[in-house]
Amino acid sequence: MTFDLEFSWANGCPSATGNIRAEVAHFKVFEQSIDATGSGEHAYLRICKKETNTHWVAEKIAEVAGVDVKDVGFGGRKDRYSVSEQAFTCYLPGRSDPDWSRLDGPEVKVLKVDRTQKKLRKGDLWGNAFEICLTQVSNRLDDRLQPMVNASVPNYFGEQRFGQYCRNLSAAQELVKRPHGRFHSRDMILSAMRAYLFNLYLSNYIDTHRGCSRDLNAMGPLYGRSRDPQGGEAELSDELQQWVTTLRQLRLKAGVRKLWLLPLEFDWHRDDNNYLLRFTLPPGSYATSVLREVLRYKDERRGG
Repeated sequence: MTFDLEFSWANGCPSATGNIRAEVAHFKVFEQSIDATGSGEHAYLRICKKETNTHWVAEKIAEVAGVDVKDVGFGGRKDRYSVSEQAFTCYLPGRSDPDWSRLDGPEVKVLKVDRTQKKLRKGDLWGNAFEICLTQVSNRLDDRLQPMVNASVPNYFGEQRFGQYCRNLSAAQELVKRPHGRFHSRDMILSAMRAYLFNLYLSNYIDTHRGCSRDLNAMGPLYGRSRDPQGGEAELSDELQQWVTTLRQLRLKAGVRKLWLLPLEFDWHRDDNNYLLRFTLPPGSYATSVLREVLRYKDERRGG
């Protein structure tokens, strides 16, 4: 099976081209974290990470504190190829803080240390603010950017969910053949399967609802075990229907995801053929889903 990631655009395919992440500092993420309470059994760290993944930072925190990595919490994973600020917690009952400056290095800088009462878990954040530089843009973007100030965009899962060269989706093909076999990063593969199926549903929804108003409360399916039928299955190929069957066999709980995403505080500045974009998104949303509506970009760090 080949995997097509050219999902439908809300306003048609953009004509402009350009680059993102020509430098890692061209893609900045500022997590809008839940604040520390000021006291409690969990250390609270505000950290800036550069060109490394969130789980690696969590492992380093655990190493410095002498605890298991499961005692380290965070609200969400940030893109590896970025400069990102986010909060972490570390469970230290009855213990004083270690020397957190041991974390400081080329990839990590500790910005703030505090205490809080609860471990940060997935989804424990208000959102993420982005500051993204587009370079070598082929033509003016004003006609694509101006509508973004008050308009929603398709809430696609970002291509990073599928792995470089769609390797997570290729692995899904093998998992369907051996659903109870042993796979490295099984959860990542299952997540990629559901994300791809959702994106296909949303792409088809856009094609069949051209000219209709965008309902910000409209939902699409995250396939899994459910008492009620889930939409869109009849439109899937036989192979992809087998994906849905596998997700249910493995007892993934069905869910839903909003079809439309409304960027907030959207702003931009142009300097010759470069653009600096700023906007804020809710948890679980992807900045690349906003960018793809603006231009056809080449990701210099991901090679695509």
